Amino acid sequence: MYDTVPVPMMFLDYADDVASAVAAGTPHDVLEIAAGTGAVTRALHRLLPTVTITATDLNPPMLDRAAEMLPPSDRVRWLLADAQDLPCEDAAFDAVMCQFGAMFFPDRPRAYDEAHRVLRPGGRFVIASWGRIEDNEATLAVDEALGTLVPDDPPQFLRRTPFAYTDLDLIRDELEGAGFTSVDARWVEHRSRPMSARDIAVAHCRGTPIANLPAERGVDPAHATAEMARVLEDRLGPEPFSGRLSASIVIATHA
Repeated sequence: MYDTVPVPMMFLDYADDVASAVAAGTPHDVLEIAAGTGAVTRALHRLLPTVTITATDLNPPMLDRAAEMLPPSDRVRWLLADAQDLPCEDAAFDAVMCQFGAMFFPDRPRAYDEAHRVLRPGGRFVIASWGRIEDNEATLAVDEALGTLVPDDPPQFLRRTPFAYTDLDLIRDELEGAGFTSVDARWVEHRSRPMSARDIAVAHCRGTPIANLPAERGVDPAHATAEMARVLEDRLGPEPFSGRLSASIVIATHA
């Protein structure tokens, strides 16, 4: 579900941005952390025909799906791994990339230390992280709909985690603390791919960690998704909705 709806809706343009930033350094060996279902892996695989990619994630079903889309080969390896404890040798890669994963790391400084450790001198670390939820219109509508559906205890997950890592000064400080230099951080905007209110509801209620919330509150997930779709259609209208997306792209260099 994650790969079928949320990834096409919100992730693909940023996957191209991250892959292009990595490719600009003409790497030979690349590590991806928090690879998910491999959107960035596939984008870089298309851009650089000779690059070797080791793509890692903590979630086995995500990697299984990624391997279906891009089978393992001499150029691509899928590996179950924790970004905070990478099973990789020192100075093994020319680049490390991470799209929309850093916000979930329990210990980002440790993960950044690991990224620095496995990079070769002069290598680059490229990160994409969502901007404020107010600048990501489809997700803001979902967040407001959640508040309508659960007014006494509105879920705070979206604001607390995926859309909370927005302080570029903090990101620079954390990367510089891990030994990176020349940290370039900028905001990049795109538009979400047009989706119906129901597709947006399904994308968030069944394809993200929000899927856990109805069960935690004793609500049938199918009912929660249908109610979310109803509220979103009232807000967004019956036509496919395309809204503003905002994320930071950060490029840091190994000293």
